[in-house]
Amino acid sequence: MAGICLAVIAVAHPAYGASPRSPEVLKQDLSRLLAMPFANDMVGAKDVPVIAWVENRGGARNVLVSQNGKSPKLLTHYTRDDGILLWDLALSRNGRIAAYVENGDPEYPDGAPPNAGLQNNLPKQNVHVVLPSGQNVIAGQGHSPAFSPDGKMLAFSEGGTLFQGRVAVKAAAVLKTVGSIEALKWSADGTRLLFSLRRGTHSLIGLFTLSGAGNGKLEFIDPAFAHDVLPEFSPDGSKIAFVRSRAPLHDDQVEKGSFWSIHVYDLKTQTGSEVWKAPSGQGGRFAASEGMSLIWADDTHLLFPWEGSGWMRVYELDLAHAATPRALTPDNAEVSSYCMDSDEQSLIYTSNAGDLDASYGWSQSLLGGAPVRLGHGNQMQFSVVPAGHSIAFMETGVEQTAHPVVLNGKSDLETPVEPVLPAGIKFVTPQNVHFRSADGTDLHGQVFLPPSGSDARKPALLFLHGGPKRQMLPAFNPMDYYSNAYLMNQTLASDGYVVMTVNYRSGTGYGEGFRNALHTGDRGASEYQDVLAAASYLQHRPDVNPHKIGVWGGSWGGYLTALSLARNSDIFAAGADFHGVHDLTDPSRMGLSPDENQARLETAWRSSPAASIQNWRSPVLLVHGDDDWNVDFSQSVILSGLLSEQGVAFQEHSFPNERHTFLRNQDWESAYLWMTEFFSGQLK
Repeated sequence: MAGICLAVIAVAHPAYGASPRSPEVLKQDLSRLLAMPFANDMVGAKDVPVIAWVENRGGARNVLVSQNGKSPKLLTHYTRDDGILLWDLALSRNGRIAAYVENGDPEYPDGAPPNAGLQNNLPKQNVHVVLPSGQNVIAGQGHSPAFSPDGKMLAFSEGGTLFQGRVAVKAAAVLKTVGSIEALKWSADGTRLLFSLRRGTHSLIGLFTLSGAGNGKLEFIDPAFAHDVLPEFSPDGSKIAFVRSRAPLHDDQVEKGSFWSIHVYDLKTQTGSEVWKAPSGQGGRFAASEGMSLIWADDTHLLFPWEGSGWMRVYELDLAHAATPRALTPDNAEVSSYCMDSDEQSLIYTSNAGDLDASYGWSQSLLGGAPVRLGHGNQMQFSVVPAGHSIAFMETGVEQTAHPVVLNGKSDLETPVEPVLPAGIKFVTPQNVHFRSADGTDLHGQVFLPPSGSDARKPALLFLHGGPKRQMLPAFNPMDYYSNAYLMNQTLASDGYVVMTVNYRSGTGYGEGFRNALHTGDRGASEYQDVLAAASYLQHRPDVNPHKIGVWGGSWGGYLTALSLARNSDIFAAGADFHGVHDLTDPSRMGLSPDENQARLETAWRSSPAASIQNWRSPVLLVHGDDDWNVDFSQSVILSGLLSEQGVAFQEHSFPNERHTFLRNQDWESAYLWMTEFFSGQLK
């Protein structure tokens, strides 16, 4: 059942894809598409079927809440496309109180807040609390809000400072230490706070015992020389489980060692132990999608993610009998999120089981039996969260942006907000394609065909995702960056281009071996073979003009776009490079010999677009925000200088104060309009 159906009213204009659109109509269509509601950061209440999420609608972000999947209620009332993010949502156990962070950047929670909206006074990163009355209270500056079990207290952090106080008043600092506090968890009795403390080279598990006198006690749990992360209290509160992880220094030693383990600390005896260690080889390095954690199924069983078979699966570890972990999810498939249902008898997860180019919700009884598919039709499910007796997924479709769906019972799906395309706009269903690179690597991608049935050869565009640990699917993506890229690829197809995406090696969805493929990036750019394979696929299509192939992408996709133009301007006639990496060299790495560092540096240089600049001939569009914390703005400054030296034509657009993922819808719109105009001039 649908709660609210949201669309944007259209004014009359030529049918989408029927004929070339004027710049004015294109701008209007892009604006309407970018204004579609996009949901993210969904959370659920512990004891009741209440969920909350952030919705971006036309650049204005707000917090919505829904009970039993019914029509949502607005908790905030922001109206401007000003680049102000809302994130780090939290709900009290009874779902009556919400907290969120206003402004800041969730990738860099302790960094200076962005100011993409060019405010005269620098914005502050505030933690807000919304009370049952609707009153909105600022608790202080920071992130990671967490409610106490009784819902009366709130804790959050800023750097190494821990704040705590009653929910309706400003919180006070109760601890100040060095580092960045993350993953705050309350003990069941509300007397302790558990967290991971990041200190650059290593991370510690901290346990802070609260005191009414203001002199609480901090202790570190079994500290070591590694990154200790994902701490979790056992259900009875007597133990703490966490992951201990370290990274290999030498790429050629990865398969020889074990680099992570699971530890349990007994609070009564104050002793810790390693309860399981990953064997060397497959799964020997720790990996987990965002939001994954350790889960105590009961006081003696832990659930955790592991790639022991070469695929991301969920395993159960019996602490009482020290048994070999038991796989709960199918092999040859990747789990992207998971949780326990309310009766703690079944694992609920999202996975591409049965179709590597999809993502669906599944239920698996801990007692055994076959997994049961949840959801409906061809809609894709991501990011599962529990909410009382209900389960919620983030769902997308070919024509639907990310939105929450709630599973009440076995099959009753409720949709609080159901996005629809703006009137007059239609999307094509992307076609999944499979092909191989020159070295035999199996590759997956999607093709967006123009709606016209003409047999004439058409210009083509190859889209290269960033990350690189990402996967493109034949539907809207649950990440805002790639949700926008998907609608842009649909827009380009409607304008007469054959558009193709390629899931190149080092991406996710196809197993550990594919994600950790040898010699990628600064170790040899082996993924460029996959770019060439995709280009060859396009060249051999009868509906593609092989002399009119362009390439575009952002971040790591910008790197590969630049590498494509630098190495093969004979194949790629033009490109659009959004905040790409152009020089992969960096200072020496500690732990390597001078000769090893020199060899690494030389390989990184040969893998860089800058190393092949003398072969670059095709024109390029460069777009970059100058407050980018992911890819330094200097990367585009350097490239523009090199292109100028070579006499290569380029267009340049910078966004002052913008971040890596543009924060304002108007900036996405401007960038995409520049790109459509650029490709129209170069490929048509």
